[in-house]
Amino acid sequence: MKSNRRIKTTQLETVDCKEVTLSNEFADYIADYNGDLVGITQDENIICYEMIDEKYVVVHMERLVENIEPEILEPPSLFGPYGTSSVDAAGILLLHTQPYLRLRGSGVLIGFLDSGIDYTHPAFVYEDNTTKILSIWDQTIQEGIPPINFIYGSEYTQFDINLALQSENPYDVVPSIDETGHGTFNAGVAAGRYVEAEGFVGAAPDAEIIMVKLKPAKEYLRNKYLLNTDAVAYQENDIMLGIKYLMQQASIYGMPLVICMTLGTNQGSHDGTSMLEEYLERVSRRMGYVVVIAAGNETDLGHHYLGMYPEGALFQDVEVNVSENERGFGIQVWAQRPDVYSVGILSPIGNVVPRIAPSVRLKEEFSFVLERTRIYIEYELIEDKSGDQSVIIRFQNPTPGIWTIRVYGDIVVTGEYNIWLDREGWILPGTRFLSPNISTTITVPSTANTPITVGAYNHLDNSIYIGSGRGPTRDERLKPEIVAPGVNVIGPLPDNRYGAMTGTSIAASHVAGASALILQGAIIEGVLRTMSTRTVKHMLSRGAIRRPPIIYPNYEWGFGELNLINSFEMLRGRLD
Repeated sequence: MKSNRRIKTTQLETVDCKEVTLSNEFADYIADYNGDLVGITQDENIICYEMIDEKYVVVHMERLVENIEPEILEPPSLFGPYGTSSVDAAGILLLHTQPYLRLRGSGVLIGFLDSGIDYTHPAFVYEDNTTKILSIWDQTIQEGIPPINFIYGSEYTQFDINLALQSENPYDVVPSIDETGHGTFNAGVAAGRYVEAEGFVGAAPDAEIIMVKLKPAKEYLRNKYLLNTDAVAYQENDIMLGIKYLMQQASIYGMPLVICMTLGTNQGSHDGTSMLEEYLERVSRRMGYVVVIAAGNETDLGHHYLGMYPEGALFQDVEVNVSENERGFGIQVWAQRPDVYSVGILSPIGNVVPRIAPSVRLKEEFSFVLERTRIYIEYELIEDKSGDQSVIIRFQNPTPGIWTIRVYGDIVVTGEYNIWLDREGWILPGTRFLSPNISTTITVPSTANTPITVGAYNHLDNSIYIGSGRGPTRDERLKPEIVAPGVNVIGPLPDNRYGAMTGTSIAASHVAGASALILQGAIIEGVLRTMSTRTVKHMLSRGAIRRPPIIYPNYEWGFGELNLINSFEMLRGRLD
């Protein structure tokens, strides 16, 4: 089935779906069509659609369309990157040279969805001046040819990249660049070649790389979510299509695939039921595929509040400090069913939004006479995916100072509710809860069930990274499963540079590289061809380093520190 079918025509010509996909005048939605594609696409408001898989489809319609059915069409959440000597600590270097293994990731693909990659960097170029990058799908460049089955962006093959490397001006041939360095760094940590002059080597130096450079979120979504102008944000639908591309490439080349997901958000239920998480869940269950996700860097930022509603109380106040010059921010309240809550709001100068009674679906907008602030509130009594109540509040031009969210218990059985502020980079550092809770600070999509969620630790002093996302998930599952080096790690940066970065994205890149070595040892070498994400996760968990007196597993360290040589020794029966 074509992914870019045009379903609406004018008297003169068919709608250009590429233009619709890219234009800020058209809204994007993800639909859970569940096999009934005809029922979705017959909606006269839908202009174009792009297939993701047998369950999800991206649809596009004019932004002015009202009365959208939320249970069918869902606006994409926004996601941002996490990350600002280490492979030795992770027990990986020994596997590069150990006589009975010699695992370097040969025959395995590692796929990234990120800011792009500096394909001219020595970490990705062989001695004969050819590339180790299999392909790049740059969603931001529209002048080239899109990948087969996709309608936007430009694909650059290994042949194209090699041609560019042999040219006097490589970027005249392949104009894809990495403006932030985040994608280059992560790809290098996972699969960079040995660069003797720098003493650098990635975890899986012989693995091949596929990079999806994600296009920035549309302006209407950035405005809806009140993002700062310099905030980096990508759309959920572009990420899902990027995953589809990675899988398509793995299928074409007949190679096992590791997907390294270094993006996250606080938008969503944090229980694995978002559309992106459900998609990753299905991908992670396929043989020959491993999905690795960064846990996020939110723990020490004061962006999570855990509410325990007092028995018999009339209400409970939750205070949020808002920084000067904050353009806006969002709050998401998630109840534990069967509980139901309603909210009111008090501004720093005493203006009040009175208690809003709960409703199956409700949207309200409020403004104050003496303040520039506008407040948008959305109730969903039974959120379609999780079944729990959600309350989404967005503050535009908020007055600086202490805001109070007044929570009223309408039906209180468990008494527990969670509230998340927007993630780092989207709000100013001083905007935070006055009484935050550091549990359940892992971000979406790292709350997905089967994928491997990775926290970060400092491999130099064996301490947990202070920002490393902590579990459990909102539905009380263990996350993360493993931690890996993620503090002051050295890696490649654009323009042939090297530098240090910190964050769980770096830790996830280590685990992605380690997973590639496992896939080589199991699938490529013919030892265990049924290897999947679940198998790799159990293997890494068993080989992890556990340091007394810490009790494992726990919500900081998971099952312990990544040590791949331990995992392989355990399989060989060599551990005591």
